Amino acid sequence: MNNKKIIYLLICLGNITISFNVAAITAAVPAISRDLQLSDLLVSKIIPYYLIPYGIGALIYAPLTRYVSYRSVLALVMGGYAISSFICGSAQSFNYILIARILMGIAAAGAIPVGLMIIGEFFERNVRGRLVGGFFSCSFFASLAGVVLGGLTNWRWIFYVPAILGAFMSVSFFVLGKNFLRIKHEAPVSYLDIFQKEPIRNIFGYIFIISALYHGVHKWFGVYLDRLYHLDKLMISFFFILAAIGGFVGQHVGGYLSDKKSRLISCYIGLIGLSLLTMLLAGHYSLITLGIIFIMLSMFWTIGHNGISTMLTDFPDDDRPVIASLNSSVRFISGGLGFYISSFFVKKNFGLTFFYIGILMLLLTFILNKITIKEGK
Repeated sequence: MNNKKIIYLLICLGNITISFNVAAITAAVPAISRDLQLSDLLVSKIIPYYLIPYGIGALIYAPLTRYVSYRSVLALVMGGYAISSFICGSAQSFNYILIARILMGIAAAGAIPVGLMIIGEFFERNVRGRLVGGFFSCSFFASLAGVVLGGLTNWRWIFYVPAILGAFMSVSFFVLGKNFLRIKHEAPVSYLDIFQKEPIRNIFGYIFIISALYHGVHKWFGVYLDRLYHLDKLMISFFFILAAIGGFVGQHVGGYLSDKKSRLISCYIGLIGLSLLTMLLAGHYSLITLGIIFIMLSMFWTIGHNGISTMLTDFPDDDRPVIASLNSSVRFISGGLGFYISSFFVKKNFGLTFFYIGILMLLLTFILNKITIKEGK
């Protein structure tokens, strides 16, 4: 196996580690609330307590790669994630879980931006879309495994397993990356300077809005299925499995469209499909129909996600580390804020909240061309 294949395998395994329990935790909120004898709306705080620290933590890693090698950064990230996951799984107090979730978010924040930096630096432009698709599709396999485990076992295992994986990956990056991940990023890193460039500023404005809207829907799915459809833990996990399958397919479809058509076409198809399916969630359906909606919604989200993510890898080498970190930062901070704001509306009506969010998503199509066309070629 050549060096590039080993590099790609390592960053994909790192993505699997931090993605293992993302969907599982969303699905497990009702079960955790019953176990801790707390309301599901209160327990749902474990979501923004991860998302927002993740977003803030992502800003650390681009500057850090100037002074510390990719190998050391990723080994540190995986080690920190392992420790904080174990603390979260073993905690008996909900307050300790929230503290551990903050630490998990900060630690996990390095895996995606550094992974995208490596793809942009080590691989040619004409294959990056498919590599980005493969990289992110790993997260859906991991989510699938995590959701299955969460449906079959006690919720604490969805923290213990990534703790074990994180410890293994920390050692793997340190040992296997010693020959070809010891490089550092040479160019200066300035978040203020990068926003002076209009195409970058516009793209991140779009990412902020769409991430806030999407997480204002997606992160409520566990509670939504519990309250509106009265599903048990195993059935909720099954619906998240369907979503993971759709997301996996969408990443590869998006990768093909990004490479063979254009980044912008992938964004348009993803956004229009996502908005229409989000509006459909306002209705009440048979479980078969609802499962199809979950699959398609996740698929269209990842088609658009691939288009934007691949677009970000096309920027010059000097800008790429800052852009990679900002991508994760903006997505997760806005996602946490979107989830928090939507909490005031879902208390009154899930269906109407999702319908209006879908309309806002659809309105974004009218400005998508202006936001992305300059970098979408």
